[in-house]
Amino acid sequence: MNRLAFGLVAVLAAPPVVAEDYWEFGDWRVYVEVSQTLEHTVRTCAALTGGDGLPSLNLEVNNLDAGPPTDYPEPFLLENAPRGNSTQVQNGQAVGFVVDGQAAFYGIANGYSDENGFLFARVEPRWQDTVNMLKWMKVGQNIDIRTVHPYGAGEQVLLVSLKGFSAAYGKMMDECGFSLSLDG
Repeated sequence: MNRLAFGLVAVLAAPPVVAEDYWEFGDWRVYVEVSQTLEHTVRTCAALTGGDGLPSLNLEVNNLDAGPPTDYPEPFLLENAPRGNSTQVQNGQAVGFVVDGQAAFYGIANGYSDENGFLFARVEPRWQDTVNMLKWMKVGQNIDIRTVHPYGAGEQVLLVSLKGFSAAYGKMMDECGFSLSLDG
């Protein structure tokens, strides 16, 4: 294969990242990554808080998703552990997302490991609770994320500040071309 043909194949095989943008709103961060495929320009928009060694609460959407009012981004807890350690939240464990001590939403953890052996746990509230949870997050002050135990309060996994959430949600949805309305 000549050099020109090899170079052309290499360029077509790996879609380049065109741009990445970043904003901060209170305790929340918004990332937008734009990549080009042969058929589409894909904008992936994410809002998150936490991280830096702690679990994080995330939302993610891309411009090819259905979007509101058909589909809304689901908040999800993401925890990862250093190699050789386990996550606090275990696979199959129930987790509660309690907004300002007034509204509780529940999910079941999906525990997994990546190709490098790092352990992760991801928890999303039930899909039918997504819009209601987003509404509470827009007006709330914090979310206490806890493991659920049948005869006790469970252990706190993460206390999330909602300062800046409304602005971060709005920026994320606007950047990916979706309505900010939560009429679902």
